[in-house]
Amino acid sequence: MAAGLGTRFGKMTETMPKGFVPVGDVPMVIRSIEALLACGIQRIIIGTGYKRECYEELCARYPQIECVYSPRYAETNSMYTLYNCRQAIGDSDFLLLESDIVFSSNAVTELIADAHPDIMLITPVTKFQDQYYVEYDAQGTLTRCSTDKSAIDAKGELVGIHKLSGAFYQNMCAEYEKVVEQKPKLGYEYMLLEMSATHTPVYVLNSPRVKWYEIDDERDLQYAEENVIKYL
Repeated sequence: MAAGLGTRFGKMTETMPKGFVPVGDVPMVIRSIEALLACGIQRIIIGTGYKRECYEELCARYPQIECVYSPRYAETNSMYTLYNCRQAIGDSDFLLLESDIVFSSNAVTELIADAHPDIMLITPVTKFQDQYYVEYDAQGTLTRCSTDKSAIDAKGELVGIHKLSGAFYQNMCAEYEKVVEQKPKLGYEYMLLEMSATHTPVYVLNSPRVKWYEIDDERDLQYAEENVIKYL
């Protein structure tokens, strides 16, 4: 998912989308692409919007990439970007990643190895700002999410990497299609929560072994370069 404006980076994203912000001298999106390819992923779909041409230029370097442009990127959010990719994804099982994260490759391999078809990856809380907390029941099923840690029985923090089955995704898109005009700014994580509660359970994989960081602004960037990159 790479359609966002990245406004919290200020001048850094005036000339490039957020995914191209370098972390340890390597753009975040390149880190993600290389990690996916190293884990055996053979097809990568990038949902684009702001500064789409930067991502489209990657197709010449990586033949595994195809881009799906969302012309409504400025007025929508991540669920719309994901929904906009539905023809390209089709009925395939896939991994869903955000473009503004850095992560160790075991984030991918652990999801692939897990037998559950629909998984939200979390880790023990690590981020010092903009956390998104996750709760799950005794069976490991997603039950609640919140930005307020005290509002739920928080078991960990959303990483921004998931595994979804084609059947789950198709149902998810069908449900979102009913409300897309009323909720254009819905985040996909809230749709995952609704689907887990009303349709198909989403399993939560809580892995303390995964190293990662979501980078939303220059303060995050500094923290990641000082404390996270060395583990990747």
